[in-house]
Amino acid sequence: MRHCVLMALVLVCLNTDTLWGKAVPDPSPPFPQEGTRTAEAIRGDRAPRLDGTLNDPLWQSAKPITDFRQREPHESEPPTEKTEARILYTRHAVYFGIHCYDSEPSRIIATELRRDVSQELDDHFEILIDSNHNRRGAYVFEINPLGTQNDGLIVEEQGDTNGGDFDRGWDGVWASEARITPDGWTATIEIPFTTLNFIHSSDAVWGLNLKRFIRRKNEEDLWSAYRRTLGITKVSEAGELRGIKDIGSGRLFIRTSPLRQADRAGPQIPGDGRSRY
Repeated sequence: MRHCVLMALVLVCLNTDTLWGKAVPDPSPPFPQEGTRTAEAIRGDRAPRLDGTLNDPLWQSAKPITDFRQREPHESEPPTEKTEARILYTRHAVYFGIHCYDSEPSRIIATELRRDVSQELDDHFEILIDSNHNRRGAYVFEINPLGTQNDGLIVEEQGDTNGGDFDRGWDGVWASEARITPDGWTATIEIPFTTLNFIHSSDAVWGLNLKRFIRRKNEEDLWSAYRRTLGITKVSEAGELRGIKDIGSGRLFIRTSPLRQADRAGPQIPGDGRSRY
């Protein structure tokens, strides 16, 4: 009897990864994020074409951001579909070229044509910009494969009251176009500096995060803050955008719409205290 007990103890010691015959899961994710992620914006001598494609050779001068990770459904694992984002800027605006590759483009879900309506039922892409780099609040710009726009604010790392990524009570002025292609979908986005509120115009450092959502897979892929306990609303865990130099001061310009007046008394612009233009 004593011999059997000793043998059982030896077997347990030899296999510390098992308990009662079942594997003990490793609590750490397979690909933990290491340090702050950094992207670089490349200055162009002109604005790229905003036709929803990346055919303009100017996009090739920007290094693509490709290192996304899943937040859902498989935390920190590589995405099931490749995503590329390129960033350019001129003296007047910052530009994003997005390529969402898809192995089954016929299954891309894109139905929403109304601006400022939730795109949670569609494939979509989100850009977070913390232009004052205060790590608490940010602007979010969202687009689906039809080019439909949605935008809003994250204030004190809080989304909307319904659990969305951001509060849609803010309207910015920006331009976008998107197209479904044989290998996925692409989008081009222009965000004028007059839409963003910022202080530093030389050697600016902004908080940046990028998110892709694949509806049919319920897959959420992020560039930074991809741990399940974080997400895009966690502005303090965003990456950094560098390379923007000598662009002049930012002046905020908000789209005027009588339908949005009730929203204007809502959340304030990140880094507020400056006038709204």
